[in-house]
Amino acid sequence: MASVPHIHDELAANPERVIVDTKYGSVTGGRAKNGTAAFLEVPYALPPGRFMDPEPLPLDYKYERKEYITEDTWAFQPRRDGQAAAGSYHVDQVGYGKPSENPLFVNIFVPPSFPSQKGFPVKVYLHGGFLQYSSPHRITYQNQFVAADRSEVWVNVGYRLSAFGFLACDEPKVNGNFGSKDQWVALQWVKENISAFGGNPDDVQLIGLSGGAHAVHQNLHHVSHLPESVKSPFHSAHLMSNAMVLTPKTRTEMRPQFQAFCRALHLDPTSSTILDDRAVPAETICRTIESKAAGPNNSTFRGCIDDDWLPSTTDTMTWQRSGAFAQALKQKGVRSVNVGDLTDEWYFYSTSSVIEKPADIVPNLERYYQDDIAEKIMGQYEALGDDATPEECARMFGRMTSDYQVHLPVRLLARDLHNAGFPVLRYEIRWTPEQNRTDGYVTHGTDTYLWHLRLPSLEPSQAEIARAWIRRVNEERIALERAGKPSRANNEVLALCEDKSIKWVEDDKWAEKMRLLVTLPGEV
Repeated sequence: MASVPHIHDELAANPERVIVDTKYGSVTGGRAKNGTAAFLEVPYALPPGRFMDPEPLPLDYKYERKEYITEDTWAFQPRRDGQAAAGSYHVDQVGYGKPSENPLFVNIFVPPSFPSQKGFPVKVYLHGGFLQYSSPHRITYQNQFVAADRSEVWVNVGYRLSAFGFLACDEPKVNGNFGSKDQWVALQWVKENISAFGGNPDDVQLIGLSGGAHAVHQNLHHVSHLPESVKSPFHSAHLMSNAMVLTPKTRTEMRPQFQAFCRALHLDPTSSTILDDRAVPAETICRTIESKAAGPNNSTFRGCIDDDWLPSTTDTMTWQRSGAFAQALKQKGVRSVNVGDLTDEWYFYSTSSVIEKPADIVPNLERYYQDDIAEKIMGQYEALGDDATPEECARMFGRMTSDYQVHLPVRLLARDLHNAGFPVLRYEIRWTPEQNRTDGYVTHGTDTYLWHLRLPSLEPSQAEIARAWIRRVNEERIALERAGKPSRANNEVLALCEDKSIKWVEDDKWAEKMRLLVTLPGEV
């Protein structure tokens, strides 16, 4: 049993049930201890085929007649470095139940006043985990408290991860971006169905943490290329501690990873055997990723250019810099973007991979970046001697990856939107609750307790700070949307300061981080 009860436990302990009528039939949920209505693992798409694009629910689909109140499944995924030795997943990280190749469901949290009140703002949440790990069931993502406190409907999206979500190749053709396309189908489902759960489909914010923020950025780019008559299914976006910094690889560029991975599975890369879940069980795929048998630089799977998701006719980051990206977002109905980071992001990233010597750094950078970019990144930092300690090597890797995963891309996105006159709010978090920090650092993900108002993990005074912070960010966002343009300079951020005050300050890291632009194509 988890130390803090999961929503799964709360719903089991409360006999009250809530029935919602949807176009796919009735859905029965329960109520949390605080009265929030919750519906767990509601399907938004048909069960997917392995390495196949998701299919929306057909019009004649009918939901199974059962209670949607349990955490039964989560996406198949490798264990993180360090977890594999432990031999099991922790329930607080992925939820109860067992892994599945069908994580295409949403968890919905609705304010206690439902159904007598409706029309609530909607927050759609894409969980973090490098696009490789985690689950919408993760304890810190459970939204019964923030839904009740702020009278908002929260929707946590399950999507395919790691190789199951992002393996790609041109020959043989494997489309890739399956996890991203899952998210898009979920957004369409929200647009069409959330009113049945009390949500306002015309007030939807797409939110993502870490890998989820990277996914939000990709969704923004996808929106910017929609056909002229098609509007965005969401109206604002919030990127927490991540964004895109480079144009994704093409499927052709992904071919070496695909071939290496197939060989690690003892498969012919030209055959279709990997598609067969009977011939190649999901557990075997996960173990192969964990073993890094394909090489450390081939054990992380990311999005690609595939024309169905992101077009090859326009370079993604050139499009963003040009101002056409921001203009297209406005035309599609996206009214604002929030983006921000924390002061000690480096510490989390220093622990995200096993880095014991200087030679370990480049192969692990190549998990995320093209080979030439990885070498350029290395050139921006002081060289480590051959006698560098594992701690020094890990810290250097943390500095590099936090800069290129978080600090630089969030500034880059804010700059490009700001320069195009798009309403963008950039923030910085310099304080998080002391008891929730990792080894004392205000590092990656420790702000989750604030954004999700995780009351069991907050002191009363800290909860008030969280409320004030969320309220202020929302007020600033609304003001920006009304103005229709940025209100602050590029180098200003709304900060949650060390003394717990909230105020606009100058970004004292702007020059330090933006100097790294010299490593990026098209920036110099």
